Amino acid sequence: MAFFNIYGLISWQVLAAPDAVLGKAKSQTCFACHGTDGIGITPNIPNIAAQPPLSLFYQLVQFREGMRKGGSMEVFAKPLSDDDIRDIAAYFSALSPPEAKAGDAAKLAVGQKITQQNYCNSCHAPKLQGQKQVPRLAGQSTEYFVTQLRNIRSGARVDMDGTMGSAARGLSDEDIEALAAYSASLN
Repeated sequence: MAFFNIYGLISWQVLAAPDAVLGKAKSQTCFACHGTDGIGITPNIPNIAAQPPLSLFYQLVQFREGMRKGGSMEVFAKPLSDDDIRDIAAYFSALSPPEAKAGDAAKLAVGQKITQQNYCNSCHAPKLQGQKQVPRLAGQSTEYFVTQLRNIRSGARVDMDGTMGSAARGLSDEDIEALAAYSASLN
């Protein structure tokens, strides 16, 4: 991370490697909603276990900076430093992914077809496990998934680069529900 010193010259700050052990200690307030295992305690709270660390980092920064709204996340993220966020992301990303949920076979097939037609795996990876800054969808709560994708579709939730907003615009409520069921069925 670059910063300017008192002479206006760019200096380079040495970043410590993310520490999952410190991340667990820094995550104590997170556990009330996301559990120590990273699984949301209610269906409207996201499962954050096994999320790519960069995805968690960006989401927390967006909450901290007020670019994303959601529950009380802005309040919890506000005091976190970048190092805190890296450590918290290291902890939750190292956890086991959520278990796959069984679902209606016809709905799962529709969800898989929509995933293929819309090239969801080009960003979210082949089994929707996420990669880099792109979140894991596999094993996500269907209620949370549906709410977030509808919010992205309507513009109530803005994504970082507009890719998801563009992708979601053509989806019906039924499409979104099928995608949610399909993603929940993956591990």
